[in-house]
Amino acid sequence: MRWWNGAIVAAVVGWLGGHTLWSGLPESQHGSKESLQPAGQALRLEGFWARPAGRSIPSAAYGVIRNLGRLPDTLLEASSPQVGRVELHETVRDTGRMRMQRVERIVIPAQDSVVLRPGGLHIMLYELQQPLRPGDTLQLRLRFARAGWQELACPVGRPARRQAPAPSPDHEGHH
Repeated sequence: MRWWNGAIVAAVVGWLGGHTLWSGLPESQHGSKESLQPAGQALRLEGFWARPAGRSIPSAAYGVIRNLGRLPDTLLEASSPQVGRVELHETVRDTGRMRMQRVERIVIPAQDSVVLRPGGLHIMLYELQQPLRPGDTLQLRLRFARAGWQELACPVGRPARRQAPAPSPDHEGHH
């Protein structure tokens, strides 16, 4: 029976052609910073910006996460070398009042997008190492379940208004 298991493993390895599958291990244990996304998985991070804030005042980052892939992906965490603590949040109505609450993850459905915006889903930035002034740039890293770590530079200050395609109403702020 042992030869049968070995034959199956050899067949699978041969079929993969030397490609590495995502093993579920943390990125540091893969020995590579490459994205571990399957073929056809594509995320676009569009229009990201960060709210100006003083050093002792929390800030937030916003933008659009567009999933062009055939599989959903999930935003698991965010980090920045300029910020002590970064959390995923949503704004909810609670007994007639708006309040923020932390969320563990944000799902980006396949071939759809999620908008991170004031008054909705957003990325909270606590313990700023220096003030974020209009014209500055915030370095932000986002970790997705499929696409892995994605880095982007967010301009600080509200972007100029432009017409952008509206996301599906069923998925805006969906998690």
